[in-house]
Amino acid sequence: MRFYIVAMLGLICTLSGQSAFAKWEEERDVTGSGNQDLVYYFKTNGQGQKLVLDKYVKRLIFIQQDRLYKRTIKQIKIDGIPVDVMSDPFSHYPEQTAITFENKDEVLKKLFLAKKIEIEVRYGRDQGISVFQIK
Repeated sequence: MRFYIVAMLGLICTLSGQSAFAKWEEERDVTGSGNQDLVYYFKTNGQGQKLVLDKYVKRLIFIQQDRLYKRTIKQIKIDGIPVDVMSDPFSHYPEQTAITFENKDEVLKKLFLAKKIEIEVRYGRDQGISVFQIK
C-alpha cells in the first residue's frame, strides 16, 4: 500500500511539474558545412504566425505569411510586462521580421520561461496584436 501511495504521488508531481514550465517546440538545423547541429525553439499561434527564439544571435524572429510585408514591431509583452524592442525585416525573406532588444540575456531568459507573449505589429497606420500561448 505504501509503495502505491509513493508511486501515485510521484506521478502527480511529475505531471504537474511539466505544466509549470514554458514549453517551446524544437527545430533542428544543420549548418551549411554540416558539422554543427543548431537547435531553434518556436511556437505557432492559431493565426498561422510563427515565433522563433534564436538563442545564437539572441533575438526573436516573427514570421507571418501575408501580402503586406512592410511591418514594424516596437513593443512586445512578456507575461503582461512591456518590453521595448527594435525590428528589422529580412531582405531575402520578407515574411520574416527580426526582433532585437537591448538587454539580450535578460530578455531571452524571460522569453524562454514566458507563458504568454504578445507582439504589437504595425502595418503603416494599421495595428494588430499577435498572441502566443506557451504551455
